[in-house]
Amino acid sequence: MSRGRMSLVAVGMLWGGLGLSLCQAEEVSPSDITVAELKTVIEFLASDTLQGRDAGAEGGRAAAAFLANEFRTIGLAPHRDEDYRQPFGIGYQNIIAILPGTDPALATEQIVLGAHYDHVGFGNRTNSFGPFGQIHNGADDNASGVACLLEIAEALKHGPPRRRPVVVALWDAEERGLLGSEHWMQSTVNASAVKFYVNFDMVGRMRDDRVSLFGIRTAPQLRSLAVAANQSDLQFEYDWSQRDDSDHYSFYRRRVPYLMPFTGMHGDYHRPSDDLDKLNYEGIRRVAILMTRCVTELANTETPGALDFREASRREVVASLPREALPVRLGVSWSPNLAVGEPLTITQVEPDLPAAQAGWQVGDIVQSVNHVPVGSHADFMDLTRVAPPHSEFEIKRARDGEVVSIAMKLNGWPLPRGVRAARDPADPEVPVFIEVAPDSEGSRLGVMPGDRLMGVEEGVGEPTVRRWHIERAGRLQWLPPDPPFPEATRPEPDPPTEPVVPAAAPAP
Repeated sequence: MSRGRMSLVAVGMLWGGLGLSLCQAEEVSPSDITVAELKTVIEFLASDTLQGRDAGAEGGRAAAAFLANEFRTIGLAPHRDEDYRQPFGIGYQNIIAILPGTDPALATEQIVLGAHYDHVGFGNRTNSFGPFGQIHNGADDNASGVACLLEIAEALKHGPPRRRPVVVALWDAEERGLLGSEHWMQSTVNASAVKFYVNFDMVGRMRDDRVSLFGIRTAPQLRSLAVAANQSDLQFEYDWSQRDDSDHYSFYRRRVPYLMPFTGMHGDYHRPSDDLDKLNYEGIRRVAILMTRCVTELANTETPGALDFREASRREVVASLPREALPVRLGVSWSPNLAVGEPLTITQVEPDLPAAQAGWQVGDIVQSVNHVPVGSHADFMDLTRVAPPHSEFEIKRARDGEVVSIAMKLNGWPLPRGVRAARDPADPEVPVFIEVAPDSEGSRLGVMPGDRLMGVEEGVGEPTVRRWHIERAGRLQWLPPDPPFPEATRPEPDPPTEPVVPAAAPAP
């Protein structure tokens, strides 16, 4: 990382908004990514022999030769002609390879993986925190990122084929101002073919299972993608800042979305003490497995717009998280001023929403939701709110008084009682809990503000037994861990935390 810009399913049916294919995709075996191979690469790159891998110096050139041979050993094809090397500047050289895709229609949609291999040599006042004149081996910065990337490249090479081509790039002269990645982007014949970038820089100091993820808001649904790939229970810290101190910035400034895992700053940064004995090799391995899964999904995704750059990422900050309303579940209005025993009569049916699509009409009377009688507008609101996506409504028809059962699909997701939720425009398929009322069902389940609802499980044979699948800091978990009480013993609905139905209001 450049100092110049541095500022220190159990049973049942699961539904939800996560439309990713990782759970069905052919997995990369963890045995394909090993600590032993990571150590072999890092121990060479961070050895005194390479004298700190200063760009253009003898140690930097030796590192380049070693890495080109690693590409050859893995079996990667050179990106252009017959040479992995791309010379530029004063003796600098990028090392570039490519894994072809299988879909000719996507041949110009490249996923680029990159890590810089240079470091600061013996250090000086412009690039080191001292002491100067000693070899700065840069074990974390960035031998760790290079080794991680090589393991991913090997796993991809020997794993199932991908639809899009994957470019594997090792940048030189990052420590001199991102020169290698900038040169490649400026000299690439068709830079617009670069659809996504994944950067590896300082992934060697994992502590307490924590990994920061940068770039998570630069394309739609990246958070959900990373969560689906997180099968080793890493704890994510989502950083919204768009820092300019590593090679991802050469892409981001050109409106290319990116992801960058990062295991944190430390007191050995740009000092001779950034050495091998400080690394968490198993942590590097876990990052490699995580990102291999992410890259596989990015290279295979068929979701329209999944690789589109989000302009909003340039101005978003955590303190002002944009919140959008959840989709209307049903799309009807009714008179809220019901006397005791008075039927709930529909006064308006919104076009193009589920009720209209199912043929509801003004004057229809709602009698039950999923076989639970509707006794008041509060009942109707509550029952619609917690109803599963595929639900059944009993309606008394306005035109002839006939009572009919209508099976239909509702918009959105069922929610626990006593919570408020919104959707994040960067990941709009996933509801975000923003408030949890004390002593409510949501509170008793353990829901916390910031949790994200990834799915809901209905029990087989017991349709009223329900569990909520949530994401918290990158980790998926069930709330509650055991099936909750059945419908027959469910407590009364919690009182609303705000007015539920203004005059002629639509159902949630």
